[in-house]
Amino acid sequence: MSDPFTTVSLYLALMSLHPGGQSDTTRPGAPGAAAVHALRAEGSIALDGTLTERAWSGAAPVTDFSQREPDEGAPATERTEVRVIYDNNALYVGARLYDRSPDSVRAQLARRDRIVSADRFVVFLDSYYDRRTGFYFGINAAGTLYDGTLYNDDWDSDTWDGVWEGKAVRDSLGWTAELRIPYSQLRFQRNQTHRWGVNFKREIARHNESDYLVRTPSNGSGFVSRFMDLVGIEAVTPPPRLEILPYATTRAEYMSHEAADPFNDGSRFGGGMGGDLKLGIGSNLTLDATVNPDFGQVEVDPAVVNLSDVETFFEERRPFFVEGANIFDFGFGGANDFWGFNWGGPSFLYSRRIGRAPQGELPDDYDYSKVPSGSNIIGAAKLSGKVGNWSLGALNAITSREHASFSLGDRHWGQEVEPLTYYGVYRAQKEMAGGRHGLGFIGTLTARSFDEPQLRDELSSQSLGFGLDGWTSLDKSAE
Repeated sequence: MSDPFTTVSLYLALMSLHPGGQSDTTRPGAPGAAAVHALRAEGSIALDGTLTERAWSGAAPVTDFSQREPDEGAPATERTEVRVIYDNNALYVGARLYDRSPDSVRAQLARRDRIVSADRFVVFLDSYYDRRTGFYFGINAAGTLYDGTLYNDDWDSDTWDGVWEGKAVRDSLGWTAELRIPYSQLRFQRNQTHRWGVNFKREIARHNESDYLVRTPSNGSGFVSRFMDLVGIEAVTPPPRLEILPYATTRAEYMSHEAADPFNDGSRFGGGMGGDLKLGIGSNLTLDATVNPDFGQVEVDPAVVNLSDVETFFEERRPFFVEGANIFDFGFGGANDFWGFNWGGPSFLYSRRIGRAPQGELPDDYDYSKVPSGSNIIGAAKLSGKVGNWSLGALNAITSREHASFSLGDRHWGQEVEPLTYYGVYRAQKEMAGGRHGLGFIGTLTARSFDEPQLRDELSSQSLGFGLDGWTSLDKSAE
């Protein structure tokens, strides 16, 4: 496809939840069931992984872990104690992970979010308390951090990187983990007393063992909806969220070149200026804006050789587009396994096409060329979040007109290879009956302004898309 959106389309989707969830009266997080209690910390907490502060000893430990693998439902082979405390600025989670063979604890240092063969501890939080979305924060025994988002009850993504801290320490009893999660990294309602969903996971690498406080059976579905309640957090308000990040860059390139190349004399210099803005609107909505963004800090895509006629799909990791990305997913809400079918729903938004390489065809004959590697994003703004039972998202972006230069003998000319382009996508989804039903819509628009008639034959001037999706629970006891 030539556009990041489905061209002139109407798509209807109605899906059903897999009838295997728990009833409201039996789920671990149901009112009246056992809950995890958080204790307000008095005094400062030194994040060193040792859990020596008095607040840790005063908090009630959570110990009832069971195996998901390899022996489903059996008690965990090693004892785990998890405590939760908080202050006015952050939530703290401390875990004492006992091990009868402390020398066998596997601690392998790796890049952030990379899964390796190491013992690991993970915290899952449903701070919206919607039983469908949330965040996770983890650490392995060597101190490697893991984080990401939870969505659609069963699914997760590690593309989001929060700003938080974690420390791990190995000792004669096994190892300990201490996590500090600022409230600025979570999304929650403004209340005097808070009730969130929570779950914990421990991985013991040498046993290939995964232990959970609340596990999803192998023949069942639903993850976030099964969380236990986290209670005891009081007099905590969502902090003001305002981040302004200006930047200025310079670049110098020195490369081999041909003496006759009029566009390359062996050196190239450049620079740029721009900035990013993140603003919290209330406690639930986030406005992201950027002007002439620079994504130089983003992880480089892997090298791929594509011999097919289908474009290569690269995962989105640019921070601006990652925030709230799951809100723009279409056709998957409420579904867990599609009953085994290979579901081929449309992708209304593939954000990697915004700012991609110019699409205009190059001349058939030329000696030398200077072609931009990508189309510059002049500016973009995105609003995302939840208001009550509504999930809302709006994305707008403008990319610049790009020109390439060519030479053939003594002739030199330039031509437009990418028009000035506007991208817009608008998404809303409403959950009903506690998430048992849902209905949503998505609308997209791509509009281009051409300077050269040639491009009109290669790219459409406008592309529109609209879709309706939703889900309903067929089983009365399904979550």
